[in-house]
Amino acid sequence: MKIKIILPLIFLALFSCSDDENTIDENSIPTPDPTPTNILTLVDSKSISTTPFTLPKETIVFEDNLYAIDDFKTYKYNFELNIWETINENNTDLDFEVADSPYFDYNVSFIKDDKWYIMHRRALWTFNFTTLVWTLEKQFFHNKLTAPIGFYENNTLYVFSDIFNTIYTYDFENNLLVDHSTFEQRPNYGQLTKSIFKIKGEYYFTKLSDYNKISVYKFSSDFKTFEYLNEYKTDYVAQGSGFIFNDKIIFGLGGEISVDQNNNISGYQLNNKFYYYDTQTNEFNTIANDFYEGRYLALPIEYNNEFYLLGGINVSNNQQKNKATLDKLAFKLIKQ
Repeated sequence: MKIKIILPLIFLALFSCSDDENTIDENSIPTPDPTPTNILTLVDSKSISTTPFTLPKETIVFEDNLYAIDDFKTYKYNFELNIWETINENNTDLDFEVADSPYFDYNVSFIKDDKWYIMHRRALWTFNFTTLVWTLEKQFFHNKLTAPIGFYENNTLYVFSDIFNTIYTYDFENNLLVDHSTFEQRPNYGQLTKSIFKIKGEYYFTKLSDYNKISVYKFSSDFKTFEYLNEYKTDYVAQGSGFIFNDKIIFGLGGEISVDQNNNISGYQLNNKFYYYDTQTNEFNTIANDFYEGRYLALPIEYNNEFYLLGGINVSNNQQKNKATLDKLAFKLIKQ
């Protein structure tokens, strides 16, 4: 008997399935993971040292040491040894101190010719790191530098008061303010304790454009004008603190205290959050995780790519507490 093999029928049978059997179930296709995003996060914040003072007015880092000044004394801190020492009593015969309080007054602080310069609304002082002596270089009898903002760049000091509309340079040889340019004023509701930030050779500054809004500006290359970039609604950040993290401006904390006629606290605002402004995208965001307490008037310090806060004020049991601490903070971009 002959066996017939019908190949065409076998082939047809193999492909005679219904359309439903050949349809791909879209739900069975794995969904690719979303592109991870980097979240700027406060990963650590803690006190690392007790200070021999409260309410510091100004700080600077010089030759791997931190220097700080209050009403009456100058102090030196060794980062490696974690030791403070008093190096000057700031004795003067004048009716004002070497530095103004950063509570709506502010200072311009910089290093020039291996000396520490502090300029505020009433005077220009220098500190000699060798002799440990403060010298009054110039006393001002005008109000041109009320709440000054400034920076020292390419052997030139640029300084202005945002209450007025003139940017000055400073003639160190003759101790004179020199008109540099004028600018259009915008509303000013206060500043951070440090409001100038240099990122990739460009200078930015921040100020409050309302009680709950912070604005960012960028200086032109000739430092004659500055461009308004953006603003952000926040919690109360006046007298807050700021840092530079890569191409981002970190800012946050801040607050104020109200007292009654008997000097008792009648109300207060304290902020324990940090935010940031990205200079590349012109965008703001909130930093993940909060500082361990609300605080204002803390002075920000950057040393060896690490971040510190010195002093400041918070409230405990409805009492003002002036912090006698140096705190260390760590920020990190975390993929999520």
